[in-house]
Amino acid sequence: MLDPADEKIAQLINQTNAQMQRLGWTVAQGREHLQKYYGVRSRLQLTEEELDNFLLFLQLTDTEESPKSTQ
Repeated sequence: MLDPADEKIAQLINQTNAQMQRLGWTVAQGREHLQKYYGVRSRLQLTEEELDNFLLFLQLTDTEESPKSTQ
């Protein structure tokens, strides 16, 4: 069983997955954002607070503003 901190991280990662999918972000686009703003390549390298901030950023980003490629 996960401890409460690990459970919170898992929930935040699941929520960021859903938001990235909503925005049409690729894994590469997510990594690029993490590298640019947090200096890491993986959400697992973020603190809980950073992960929460990343989720908030994604939630507040409109799909028209997202850097998705043209289809």
